[in-house]
Amino acid sequence: MHIGLIAVKTSVAKFRDSFNRTWPQFETVASASNFPDASAVWDWKESHEEFASAAKWSKENPGKSVYLFWTDGLWTIMMDPDYCLASDEEGLRRLSTQLGTVLSFVVETAGGSAFFWCFQGGKLLRMISNSDGDISMDGEPLPEEIGIDVNNYYMDETKSLWKAFGLSPYEVMESSEGCEAICVVDHTDYRTH
Repeated sequence: MHIGLIAVKTSVAKFRDSFNRTWPQFETVASASNFPDASAVWDWKESHEEFASAAKWSKENPGKSVYLFWTDGLWTIMMDPDYCLASDEEGLRRLSTQLGTVLSFVVETAGGSAFFWCFQGGKLLRMISNSDGDISMDGEPLPEEIGIDVNNYYMDETKSLWKAFGLSPYEVMESSEGCEAICVVDHTDYRTH
């Protein structure tokens, strides 16, 4: 499993609008919606992404990233395949000042890592981190954690926490209904930062 998800209780349109304010370094260069099926979503994503390594990055070749948004019950979920935004604590904090409760989940099984953040009104309420078996936590346990072994937080515990919050991210992505995609370019020259 290699996934980054951000969930907020708002509409896709409001999340996308807040995305631009939260991460202003991104320029949206393409967007799409009304996909006929899930295959069309993934085809669009693959056809618009362009990786640019640091060595090959230039203003003319900054690379392109794609983010997918869809509604899941009361939540809107954004998929962050590289989990850079899903692990951007300052960005998540800014997003929560605009939209209230923000949940973020990152799982990277190749590195044996799983992370969860919950922000509300610009404040970190809870963080659970498993970095290759080294578990750390911040904030008070949330009611949704009851019955979940957070001391061994990993894939199963992540899925249980999704369910506890009423999220079904994988099942939703089997359908294209309500899915919107954006392709963005980050013009920041990270070679100078």
